[in-house]
Amino acid sequence: MGALSGLGLLARRQLRTSWGATAALGVVAFLAAGVLSTAPRAVATMHADQVVYETATASGPARDVISVVDSIPGRAPNGGFYDPGSVGSGVPDEPDWAPFVENLDAVRAESPEPLRSVMGAPLFHVTSTDPAYTAPERSSDLAEAKVLLRTAPDLAEHAELVEGRWPTATAGPVFVGDEQSISQPAERAPAFEVAVSRAVAETYGWELGGRYDNLSGSGIIALAGRYPSLVVTGIFETGDPDADYWLHHALGARASVIADPNRGLLGTATAYVDPAMITPLTLGVAETRIWYPVSTDGLTAADVPLLLAQMNGQSARTFLVPAGPDDPTPLQLRPTSRLTEILESLLAQRTGVDAIVAVLAVGPLGATVAVLALGARLVVDRRRSALALLRARGASGTQVRLLMGGEGLVVGLGSAAVGFAAGLVLSAAVGVDAPVTLAQVLLAVAAGLAPAVALALATSPAGLRTTRSDLAPRSRSRVRWVLEVLVVAGAALAAWLLLSRGVVAGSGAGSGSGVDPLVAAAPLLVSLALTLLAVRAYPWLALAAERALAPRRDLVPFLGAARATRDPAGGPVPAVALVLAVAVAATSAVLYSTVSGGVVREAWRATGADLRVSGPVVDEPVADQIAAFDGVAAVSPVGDVGDGLLQGVGSSPRVEVWTADAAELVLAQQDVEGAPETLDGLAGPGGAGDGALPVILTPGAAGPGVGPGTTGITLTTQEGDVPVRVVDVVDELPGLPAGRSLVLADADRLAEATGDVSYPRLALVGLTDDADRAAVTAEISRLLPSSVVEDPDQEADAVLAAPVSGGLAVAFVLAVLLAGLLCAGAVVMTLMLAAPARARLLAVLQTLGLSPRLGRGLVGWEIGPWAVVALVVGAVLGVVVPELVLAAVDVTALTGGPTQPDARYDPLLLGAAAAGFVVVVLAAVGVAAALSRRGEVAAQLRMGSND
Repeated sequence: MGALSGLGLLARRQLRTSWGATAALGVVAFLAAGVLSTAPRAVATMHADQVVYETATASGPARDVISVVDSIPGRAPNGGFYDPGSVGSGVPDEPDWAPFVENLDAVRAESPEPLRSVMGAPLFHVTSTDPAYTAPERSSDLAEAKVLLRTAPDLAEHAELVEGRWPTATAGPVFVGDEQSISQPAERAPAFEVAVSRAVAETYGWELGGRYDNLSGSGIIALAGRYPSLVVTGIFETGDPDADYWLHHALGARASVIADPNRGLLGTATAYVDPAMITPLTLGVAETRIWYPVSTDGLTAADVPLLLAQMNGQSARTFLVPAGPDDPTPLQLRPTSRLTEILESLLAQRTGVDAIVAVLAVGPLGATVAVLALGARLVVDRRRSALALLRARGASGTQVRLLMGGEGLVVGLGSAAVGFAAGLVLSAAVGVDAPVTLAQVLLAVAAGLAPAVALALATSPAGLRTTRSDLAPRSRSRVRWVLEVLVVAGAALAAWLLLSRGVVAGSGAGSGSGVDPLVAAAPLLVSLALTLLAVRAYPWLALAAERALAPRRDLVPFLGAARATRDPAGGPVPAVALVLAVAVAATSAVLYSTVSGGVVREAWRATGADLRVSGPVVDEPVADQIAAFDGVAAVSPVGDVGDGLLQGVGSSPRVEVWTADAAELVLAQQDVEGAPETLDGLAGPGGAGDGALPVILTPGAAGPGVGPGTTGITLTTQEGDVPVRVVDVVDELPGLPAGRSLVLADADRLAEATGDVSYPRLALVGLTDDADRAAVTAEISRLLPSSVVEDPDQEADAVLAAPVSGGLAVAFVLAVLLAGLLCAGAVVMTLMLAAPARARLLAVLQTLGLSPRLGRGLVGWEIGPWAVVALVVGAVLGVVVPELVLAAVDVTALTGGPTQPDARYDPLLLGAAAAGFVVVVLAAVGVAAALSRRGEVAAQLRMGSND
């Protein structure tokens, strides 16, 4: 007991009198516990926010659970067994669909969690399968006015009636005798009542109380023969026509008007009827659209794989939903949802993000271990005399290790607890609401125990006596060699496995549940392997520098190189910490540039120009009007001619033929990345007098042996044949559909050769450098109200605004900051380890006349070689690690494109990272040099005289 109390007293005295080095270990434990309590929860919150973001930005039809059945609730499919004569001339009864709604909700209630909570209460409407044709009003300018008849039991809850009243049931036609045809009743019915939205009424030129004739011919079965007209009894406002409810009610909020060059304006809209009228009007030939609104509020990222599996299982089933207790023909519900596509994308995003975060994390983790080792060595170095005295007075090696471990335990656990609590407070302040898991608590405890373990391992009883490293005998132990060989072999094996496996997309139902250990371990192993190789090469390089500097008259370079060879500050441990820190900063810069640059590239690939206009026909007069806007440099209408056939020598692939104004397209895509450099060849001469049409092909359209300059191929279109000359074969045509077999030709030349004329519904617009994008977009929208104008910069900003994009950017920044802190800690601890020997040497040299400036240079030689090694090896790893990540992890879900991006190296970011590293090193060198003041010369000389 006396011995233990004496050790405890000594430990307390050491903590009071020499606490700086131990406090450094506490700071490392504090930071590690804080990061471990914050980072995993921040990543989980980011994934949960991404789930809500992706589903919230998707429209209702793109995420809701939907089923469309070709029948009316309570009726046989396709109007089977419907007898119009059974209705007679009376008013049909209102259907009771309440049991049907209850049965639909039972499908949701019987679904497992989390699917049950995601699905909302069911909604449905019934719509005629075919449209009716009404006589167009002159005030509408329509050449054709088609009407779909629909009934929705909840219409009054989602629309505001502003004029008239809701439609009611009316009497039907009178059928007498078995020979009476359904298109020729004995007595036709009076006008049936409808309600339409104000936008539809304005487009069709309809007014409240107006009676409009139905046309005979095609459309709903014999509607004009049974119901010669309709009357508008109500006009309603829909509010936001792009709300999810109205997107499910196609053509209900507003009409569709298509400009046909041959026929004029063709309109299609929906008119709402009373539920009792849908069967008599359509004779049962109608479809029921059922949907369950989807809400992902409260859904966590961990629920996504299970939800995807449940939705896939649900879509494989058929549910029988009767309209009532005696329904002989229940609706066969086959739910489908495009939410599965969103969930698969989320899983792919999660896999990519988790892999990148893991790569960013293992570097600081290795650097943290190295800094802990340096800190432990520094503490032991400060306690060396006291520990040696304990050994001389009979303390065992175990007791000495327990003493130092206890010191680390007290400091480490306390610092880790404070760091963990600080991380929780910071997480709550920034909105990170993911729950704390047991694994995170255990990791924080491990961070608290790490200083104790490091101090215990660093306290070697045999190493308490001070010796010169250059005179000490080299260890004959083969353990280090074996470990280094194992690290290098593991790095080679991990890299080979990653490269041979290729890119693995994380879109399966079982993916996204964790980080691929191989992806996380390979970059760390490669970094350690290159660092160890550099450490092995370092003595030879330092010796070469020493011999090269020996003939020089100035002392410091030679003396610095000699000390770096014979007694390197800190040994190889600082190299590991510095290399990993630089590698993390370089990797972060490269991956950030790659992902963000890939997003921008894909946005420009999809749009193909400064602006992309789609929707209405953009013929030559419209293109001229757009070209006249201020800031517009070029306008190229792009049209789809249709399918064609490329008949060559070896194959005849079916292709899609597209045309453009080649001369304008060259200007519009002048600065677009990925645009073919041979676009001007489409407007150039076809061939050597053979009249061949210049074309550009995508790989799917080019058969075997087809490349730039290939001739002897014939393009067959709907209008004729023409020989073609291949100008180029490109991977993609920006602005046109990706992944298809495309043929691009000049519109005028193709029309001249075959007579094919397209009606372009797409235009690529190039702008001048000083153009106001917003103003040009507004002008085009006023000219073409129904068009969609896409701006690549806005598209890229929308992708980069997603939680995963913002979270990755934060992760990159934090990784660089953490690497900088670890780098600073490694440099400071390394210089502090070398401080005693340096002070003695400087005391002697300054007595002999060495100036303080030259003394600072000697300090620089202690860390400078390791800094150069870190910069060189870190730069190599900044190339190797991103290439490994991109070779193994599919990041297309993050960039939004179909192809894996290539690594991008931004000189500004990489230069900033290198400059930051140099600044940290120089600052640490300056601090260490300031500690070697001339006022300490006499003290160091007196101490040295007793050595």
